[in-house]
Amino acid sequence: MSQSKTDRIFAALRQRIDSGDLPEGSKLMSLRQAAEQYGASKNIIVTVYDRLVAHGLARSRQGSGFYVSRVAPSIAAPTNLREASDTVSLLHVQLDRPYKVLAGDGRPPESWLLTSVPAVTLRQGEGGYGSPHGLLALRECIAAAQIAAGLDATPAQIVTTFGANNGLDLLIRRFTRPGDTVLVDDPGYYPLFSKLKLAEVNFVGIPRTPKGPDPDALEAAAEQHRARLFFTQSLAQNPTGCSIDLPTAHAILKVADRRDLLVIDDDPFVDLPGVTGTRLAALDQFRRVIQIGSYSKILSPSLRSGYIIAEPEIAASLAELKMILAVNSSNMTERLIAEAILSRRFEKVRVSMSRRLERARADGMDMLARMGFELFAPPDNGLYSIVSLPEGLDDIAVTSAAASQGILLAPGSLFCVSGRSRSPSIRVNWSRVQDSRFYSFLRSLA
Repeated sequence: MSQSKTDRIFAALRQRIDSGDLPEGSKLMSLRQAAEQYGASKNIIVTVYDRLVAHGLARSRQGSGFYVSRVAPSIAAPTNLREASDTVSLLHVQLDRPYKVLAGDGRPPESWLLTSVPAVTLRQGEGGYGSPHGLLALRECIAAAQIAAGLDATPAQIVTTFGANNGLDLLIRRFTRPGDTVLVDDPGYYPLFSKLKLAEVNFVGIPRTPKGPDPDALEAAAEQHRARLFFTQSLAQNPTGCSIDLPTAHAILKVADRRDLLVIDDDPFVDLPGVTGTRLAALDQFRRVIQIGSYSKILSPSLRSGYIIAEPEIAASLAELKMILAVNSSNMTERLIAEAILSRRFEKVRVSMSRRLERARADGMDMLARMGFELFAPPDNGLYSIVSLPEGLDDIAVTSAAASQGILLAPGSLFCVSGRSRSPSIRVNWSRVQDSRFYSFLRSLA
């Protein structure tokens, strides 16, 4: 498997350190010098140097630069943390935001989200830590939304979290041990892969088709690996943009029954109007399906708030685990969200986002079609799609070339369990593809 430019530069510097060519205490080249020598962007060099630090091969000195430093094994980051850090390089870039064009970003523009709220006042009894399940007022709102969608849910089945990623963390801690094997969408959510590496849990990819995960592959993998967890996404999946259709949803749940699988459905777009497809929980009623939801994609990522819905016994055990790890989530944040829902501000934001996204997606798809680029499949009205690149290209190399021009792309390989896509591709965020520089760069690839 070919290496990315980041991997090649890291390997070259590591070899020089291991051989003694760069001895203990020697100063590494400045970011500018290293970028010139290796023909890479400064962003790539920053990632390489951060990886050297994580591997215990270098240290950063404030205002001075990076120096070779052999860190004792007890101080250096453990292997599982280093591997997890390597997987989330795109997330690191998205948080730092050094780019001008954000076609590969994972979130909608800030202008599409909730940017201001009226003053929030906690009710009587909400000023303390509260129940580890989370603020009752918000859990009642979440339960009401499920009932309106035809699902049977009570506040006792809901545990609030610090966003969907925290929900994944809780479920991985609750249901896995080092050495276990779980099943995941392939392509799928790359931060999940990183979390599983950190937990030293093996994961096997289940091919994602335009209609959802392949049920036959799911059954074969569940039998072969004796897996008891399957992580998937029902609606507008990241990165394909495709939802699970009704026949596939039925087939997946039949496999779950036969193989005693719990299905973790990480669904941040469940509240986005217009998204088509079948929620697994709508058929299962939270018997084997555990739902993860989030307000980060529709209200604001700054709120860091989400939730888990599961059968009552599982929900109670997750609340206990949450209490052990963090005492509780924020009553203030959860009251703010509850008020946004009750005042219908949330409704206005999500309807507005759906309309803006529909226009942006139609314009983006039209532009790509006229340029001759094809999608993995027609999107089911969500935020993402996979765009195929010309054969013979390396999507990681293409991403590096785009970065040198200030354009953030998300290579398809990043979302693959193997770390390498079968054919070159990128994931696009339809809310971020209005900039002409993105299309000019794509034209240069033809």
